[in-house]
Amino acid sequence: MSLKESVQKKEMKVDKISAVITALPFVILIISIIYITSQNPYFLTLSNISSILLQTSSLAIMSIGMTFVLIGGGIDLSIPPVMATAAILGVMYMGQGGNSFVALLLMIGIGLFCGLINGFAIAYLNMIPFVVTFSMQMMTFGFCMWITNSSGVTGMHASFQRTVLFDIGGFPLPIFLMILLMIIAQMFLKKSYMGRWLYLSGTNIKMAEVSGIPAKRTIFATYLISGTMAGLAGVILSARMNSASATFGEDTIVMDIVGAAVVGGASTNGGVGTAYGAVFGAVFITIISNFTNMLHLSYNTNLVIKGVLIIIFVALDMVKQGRREAK
Repeated sequence: MSLKESVQKKEMKVDKISAVITALPFVILIISIIYITSQNPYFLTLSNISSILLQTSSLAIMSIGMTFVLIGGGIDLSIPPVMATAAILGVMYMGQGGNSFVALLLMIGIGLFCGLINGFAIAYLNMIPFVVTFSMQMMTFGFCMWITNSSGVTGMHASFQRTVLFDIGGFPLPIFLMILLMIIAQMFLKKSYMGRWLYLSGTNIKMAEVSGIPAKRTIFATYLISGTMAGLAGVILSARMNSASATFGEDTIVMDIVGAAVVGGASTNGGVGTAYGAVFGAVFITIISNFTNMLHLSYNTNLVIKGVLIIIFVALDMVKQGRREAK
């Protein structure tokens, strides 16, 4: 066998392994759907699909934000409590007679502000993403517990809920918003200069800076996007629940967000990820939760299963990365 044939054979083997790893989430998802449908024939009805996608929408939107951060080589552990903070303050504002539209802007603005703090500390002060976002997580969750006295907050305007959950052809508005954001985010990542800069910065930030890419500004932008997505998710989740609570920001929720991003193909090493992968990952996590609930497994067991799946997919990502580098 010639050297050229040997190299080609090795490349084909690497491609096959990568294809198997990429296909695995789809296989697991299909098996789960088949089982759930066999137990519940109404699972694939239009109304139930609409309900599942609505349930997925806030997770998917937060996962898109997380994917941007992961592509840049970072991590944002503060997304859930930032989302909870935005939802709580927005609902409290409406409870005091505030305008619904202003409340919506307030929620998104709070998320953006928290993202600005995270991004500035990480990109311009060179602080460690894990430390910064974990600190923000603790601060915002503690604030939520304090301001609500560990209870739920009500007072949302009916008009706010009707507008956010407006039904279009049997599907609530957040589903269309999720799809629209996915398309815009994917186009931004693949077609814009900043999207290309982000992939390069996440792969090797020092090399990106040497090449003249504004890496700090690009990384800063990812946390602004992540914070904004958290605020937007707070709008949707509070409308769904007709209330807001500190439990929106429980630390276990970040596992779902990271899990969705990783299952969707984002790499914890940076430089890899897509918006449509994040949405697929969110659907995957939601279906798996439905699957474990149908098996009557406890909440703690559900967490264990999700944790194991995330570890498996991170490990598979490492294998795929190693194979790609070897190739």
